[in-house]
Order: sequence, then structure tokens, then C-alpha cells
Amino acid sequence: MAALKRTLYHYSRLFQGNLRAGILIRLESEKGQVGWGEVAPLPGFSKETLEEALEDLVEGNDSDYPSVQWGRAAAMLDLMNPIQIESIPVRQLHQDKVKIGHLSLVDAIQKIGKLEAVGVDMNQKWPLEDALTLAGHFPHLDYFEEPLKEGENRALFPHPVALDESLRQGETSSYPNVKQHVIKPTLHGYPLPKMVKGVDFILSSSYESEIGIYQIAKLALRLKIPLKPMGLGTCHLFEESLFEEEPLIKNGRLYFPRTWSLKMDKVQVILDESI
Repeated sequence: MAALKRTLYHYSRLFQGNLRAGILIRLESEKGQVGWGEVAPLPGFSKETLEEALEDLVEGNDSDYPSVQWGRAAAMLDLMNPIQIESIPVRQLHQDKVKIGHLSLVDAIQKIGKLEAVGVDMNQKWPLEDALTLAGHFPHLDYFEEPLKEGENRALFPHPVALDESLRQGETSSYPNVKQHVIKPTLHGYPLPKMVKGVDFILSSSYESEIGIYQIAKLALRLKIPLKPMGLGTCHLFEESLFEEEPLIKNGRLYFPRTWSLKMDKVQVILDESI
């Protein structure tokens, strides 16, 4: 392969009262083709830290870290098979999808009742009795994501279920009505798990940057996934953009800019080399 220029940028920005940090990868070929990737382990969910991931990136090691596998793959896919997409259908977090794992039954019922949500994420936190009561209040919901806490009898929850954490934990699901697999490339790594016939394959973000969301959206097209609304409506949760151009959510679709101009005052160059 011809020589590539590789630049790594570190970013850290406000995110729901905390900081979200990551590494952007920019590859440029001798012909000027550019490929972007992002390595952004999610604290509390990723097995690797950002420091560990950065070490593998800088040293060029084969990596067992999911975030590194995906970030590298995304950048190389851009170079080897460049595509552009205008938009993709999405679920917008806190509107279409509501996180309720931390809430009581009463508070969850009140919160869902105020929104037009199509699904809820229960983060493996709920006892069976409360989960069944909630589902009885909202039979119109498309899915209940990871509803039951450990030790509960999943076979007794008949409502439509989306799996997320269970897939990464290697568990065999005993829910009788699995409707969706929620796949987060930053947490799963690359290649992704195989699709299962009859189960929707929903790509989802781990609160990556705008360009990271764009790369996951492009992956949906590369894999020819039926374009159900993807879990990529999270850009609005950041107070500042890393790029001059910003994605826009309108009528249930996320629209992407045609060009990406990095705000250099928002990032720090930590590596700039030919490989």
C-alpha cells in the first residue's frame, strides 16, 4: 500500500455535565483521499481506557480493544471504498428513545407519558413485576431495551425486547420476543456480530463525535442493513461542535454535511506522521 499520512487529534468537550473525550483519526492518501475514524472508549462501558487505546494506536499494535478496532476500520473503509450519504433515519435519544433504568416505576410512567417515545431503555435494572406493570401501561411501545435485572426470569416477559448489553456479555437470550439487536461498534469492535434473521439490526452510537456518527451511518449502508431508525440521534447532547459543519435532525432523519472542517481550536494534535 502506498504511504499514508496519519494524524491523531485528541478532543475533550462538555457532555451532560461531564467531559467526553476521544481520538479522531485522519488518514490521507498520496492522491488526497481522506478517511476518518474515531476511537472513543465509553467510560463505564468500554473495557479499555482512552489511554490504553491511544497506546495501541500510536504503537500500531494489533488491538483487542473494540474502540481501536472500529476506529481503524472506519478510517480504512473511507480510503478503500469512499461513499457519501445525505441522511439516515434515526431515533433521537430522550425523545424517541427514553432511558429509564435509573427511575422508579412511578417516575418512569410519568416521564414516558409526557413524551412520544417509541421505545425505552431499562439498562438491565428492573424487577420483573415492575417491568410487566410498565409494559401494561404502554402497550404501544415498539420495544423495551434490556428490561430485566440479573436473576429475573426473562421467559416471563412476553413484550418486544431489544438486546444491547446482553450481546456484548455473550449471553444467550431467553426472552421470548426479541425484536432488535442494538449494536454499538465502539463497544463491540469490528467486524460486527452477525445479523440474525427476523431480528432488526440497529446500529447505535456510544456518544461519539459528529464524524464518528457519520461513520456508523455509512457502515449501515456498507452492510446493506435495512434502514430502520438507527440509534444515532445523539449529536444534540453536546454543547459545542468539533466541526464547522453540523449534522441536522429533521423529520426523523439525520442529515450530514457534504464536507467536514475540523475546528482546530477544539482539538490537540498528538501525532502527525507518514505510515
